[in-house]
This record gives sequence, C-alpha cells and structure tokens, in this order.
Amino acid sequence: MSKKKLMALLLTGVMAASTVSVPVFAEDADAAEDTADAAEETEAAEATEITELTIDMLEEAAYEGTWLTFEPGFDLYVPSNWNVLEVSEEDQADGVMFQALDPESEDGVNLAVTATEVGTEYDLDSMAQELDEAGYIDVEKVSINGIFAVSFETESTYGIGFLDDTGIMYNVQIGPKSEELQPTAETLFISLIKSEENTYKDDAQAADETADEAADEEAAN
Repeated sequence: MSKKKLMALLLTGVMAASTVSVPVFAEDADAAEDTADAAEETEAAEATEITELTIDMLEEAAYEGTWLTFEPGFDLYVPSNWNVLEVSEEDQADGVMFQALDPESEDGVNLAVTATEVGTEYDLDSMAQELDEAGYIDVEKVSINGIFAVSFETESTYGIGFLDDTGIMYNVQIGPKSEELQPTAETLFISLIKSEENTYKDDAQAADETADEAADEEAAN
C-alpha cells in the first residue's frame, strides 16, 4: 500500500518524522562480536515492544455504553447516548463503516470506523513505521484483548488501526482531542475485542434482562 493512499485514510500528523542513525560496523573481531551482541539485544527488545492491554485493566468505564458488533467480527463498547449517523454512499465508497456523534458536545466530538484494503503483505510493522515516519504522535504497537493494533494520535484525534487476515485495515478514530475526551477514548479502544470472545457483551445483556424483569415486577406490584 502506498504512503499516499494510507495518508488519505488518516488525518495528517503535525510532528516531523524522527531520523534513525545507521551503525558503522568495525572490522576487528571484538567489534564484530559486540555487533552480534547488540543485534541480539535489539531482537529481544523488538520482541517485547508490543504493549498488551486487556479490558480487565480498566477500573471503570468512562461512560455507560452499548456493545456494537461489526460485520468483520469485532466489537466496540460505544457510548449509549451518542447518535449513530447515517453513512452516505460517498463515505461508504471511501471505506467509512460507522459514524457516531456526541449530541451533548459543543466541540462536535465524534467517532468514525473505516475499512480499507491494504493487502496481506501489509503488516503491523508496516503500519507503525508509516505512521511514525509521517509524523504521527505516540505511535505504539499494542495487543488489545488479543487483537494486534497500532495506537496513535494526530493533531486532532486519538486512533487505533488493526488488520484482519484478508488484508483489510480497520481504523477507529475519535476527536477532537481534549483532556475531557481522553478517558472516553481509552475506554473505547481498550474495549476492542473479537465478537466470538466477547463474554462482556453477554454479561451486559444478562444484567439488562435482570433489570427489566425487576422493573416489570415492581410495576406489577
């Protein structure tokens, strides 16, 4: 996937890309051994650079939400009081799957989920590298409830991107950024989970049914 195409899908970042220095390899045996040791250390560091996140780490959700299931097979916990917007045919053609708006926000806080074909050779490292080189903020490889993703920030949004096995990239962004919105973004992103593994949705449905039954019983009395 070309950088131009990827950047068309995501908002433009504002930070300049950092430069990486290239090591100069010495010719003597000791230097070669040091280089080999450094390479092993680098490989070990790369193996541990993915941060694992699970919904159990969330002490308390930032909002009362509803579990939504998306056709590709993943769920998100979305604020219940947000208005789900109709996605136009033009936006659908651009890959927009879902849009929602906070009706109480004076800043027009909104959420968008997009899907774009990137090919099976495009992987998590490719995504992280492109976002980092393009100047995106706080680019980090993460595992959210077992789904490998890249978290990032633009000048105005918080976001995560992840891939499926068929070469589709999904992008979830929420904004505009603010201190008040950050807990909502954290709750939203850490809720990302495969639909087939989401027992939290079943628990929420059971709780709702219990509450409805209690309300009906109270009304009957």
